[in-house]
Amino acid sequence: MKVSCSKAALVSGVQTVYKAVSAKPTIPALSGVLVETCPQGLRLVAYDLELGIETFIPVTIGKEGSTVIPARYFSEISRKLPQAEVVLEFREETQSVTISAGRADFVVKTMPAIEFPALPEIPEANSWSIPEGELKTMIRRTAPAAAVDDARAFFKGIYTLFEKDSLTMVATDSFRLAHRKTSAAFDMDEPVDVIIPAKALLEVERNLNEAGEREVSIAIAENHAMFRIGTTTYVTRLLEGQFPNYKQVFPQNIPARIICDRLQLLDCVDRVSLMCKDELSAIRMSYTGDEGMASGFLTIAATTPEVGEGREDIPVSMIGHAEVTVAMRARYLRDVLRVLDGDEVCLGYTSFKHPIEVTEETDPSYTYLLMPVTAPV
Repeated sequence: MKVSCSKAALVSGVQTVYKAVSAKPTIPALSGVLVETCPQGLRLVAYDLELGIETFIPVTIGKEGSTVIPARYFSEISRKLPQAEVVLEFREETQSVTISAGRADFVVKTMPAIEFPALPEIPEANSWSIPEGELKTMIRRTAPAAAVDDARAFFKGIYTLFEKDSLTMVATDSFRLAHRKTSAAFDMDEPVDVIIPAKALLEVERNLNEAGEREVSIAIAENHAMFRIGTTTYVTRLLEGQFPNYKQVFPQNIPARIICDRLQLLDCVDRVSLMCKDELSAIRMSYTGDEGMASGFLTIAATTPEVGEGREDIPVSMIGHAEVTVAMRARYLRDVLRVLDGDEVCLGYTSFKHPIEVTEETDPSYTYLLMPVTAPV
């Protein structure tokens, strides 16, 4: 195999697939990137048996062939090459690849392409499509609520419901829940619901442009989901388990809604939480002011006995009336404030025992619920 391409194309391709390289490979080939020539150019694949990413980059092919290049060296070398045309030449007799650009030359030992497992094949006959900007928003606003470490696998995924006229995504780690529903047009007879790993969806989201005009092709098989964006395909194993009945946790008849500036609240929580012991420590929130859209203040406070305390007031307004005093994890509130785009955010308060509902006017299809951690003191 011998190919030449631009450094930018090679770096982009390697970095696109890199997140699917296995950190603890069961076979040596999974620690590398499969590189092979094909009619579309140079095919790059990484696969950790849970997530597989395939992409194609434009190259000039001097000689066809394939090999598996250790991912860490491939990534570092390609990024640090000088700005010049890159030549990859695989020598079968030494089982190594030469990576050259300008006056820089590297020789890296490789592994046989035949040892690299094939990606699962997912029939595209019943695939659907959705605009990339809408899918990016769906993933970006629900993924933060998925668990990172949990014995129950389904908490590490995003429940995804495809219906004829809508797409719904829900994530929860049992301490918070993010829900978003959007209009869609899927050619299907029956609804399809699956749990897709949040890790995989976040990789898809990285390749999406909120203002882009591409369509994302989606296909679901018995055990896998496939997402195709341009020349890049993501294949992920679906998670097993029964996703919780999330609808029953939505608060009803919320007596008070606090309206505040989103960035001001985010900055305030950032400052006050400096006095928290760790990322999962609680901050306290309380409201002082009059009823009915009157201006008042939301007090954010944090206390750690061995460190000290922090406190700040921000101006807000309230719709309705309630004695607002609640404690919640600062990080979980920051997470949602960072993924919203509106100038104002609404905090729906029922009681210190009920979840706080976080919404914004610019995206009425999105709801984030945040469970309080303790009764206020």
